[in-house]
Amino acid sequence: MGYWCTLHLFDDKKFHKEIVPTLKGETGDLIADCQEFLKSHVIGGTARLSKQELEKLVNKTIKNIVSISNSLDKSFRINTEYQKVQKYDAQLAFFDTLEGYYDFCKFFEYYIFKTCADFFPHLPLGKGGVMRNFDISVKALSDSILGELDNWNDFFCYYGTGITNWMSHEDLQYLYLDKENLKYEDSERAKVFLSLLEVAHSNQLGFITGVDMNEDILELLPNNKTVKSETWTLENSSELLWKR
Repeated sequence: MGYWCTLHLFDDKKFHKEIVPTLKGETGDLIADCQEFLKSHVIGGTARLSKQELEKLVNKTIKNIVSISNSLDKSFRINTEYQKVQKYDAQLAFFDTLEGYYDFCKFFEYYIFKTCADFFPHLPLGKGGVMRNFDISVKALSDSILGELDNWNDFFCYYGTGITNWMSHEDLQYLYLDKENLKYEDSERAKVFLSLLEVAHSNQLGFITGVDMNEDILELLPNNKTVKSETWTLENSSELLWKR
């Protein structure tokens, strides 16, 4: 069947100011969010666990999340040791050395959409990225910016599921200024992307992309964190995917 990619609004300013410091254990508290996450993440749920067992599991999970978060650079994109590994099998072996790596990836997906990104509405991208919907010159700034967004960051994408990449509000502003180079013919998806670009530009937001994410859980999280509900009109939300 293949994979399914989606594009969402993303508050990267809140991400760097509030979320990253919390993930690194510098500020805030992850206990309540981690407990809620584990209810659906752990096979069989957590209701069967004793208070002591649950506390131990939460503390261990948070310890691993903080440890892996602190292995990333200031941009929260790059693990320098992972960057040195070139071969695919060696990359998988590297992930095995990170205790709690799978939990980290899935919590990161959950926490981002709980705090600084909206799962709905979103733009379905199908099995590809954004660029394939446009005819962009390789010399255009848009080519570079969208090429970066479409380039998966495998560190957050455990075995092809999870968050794949994100675009800052600064890069989105540059993309907006270069939107005349986003040329297309008979593509509803391209048209809707440009509408979403308008919304993101007006609200100083970025974009975040993911693949085969846990929709059943993410759709239960609060909406309208990035923009007010009245932002959406028939004109700018046509073909966007809404909560079921």
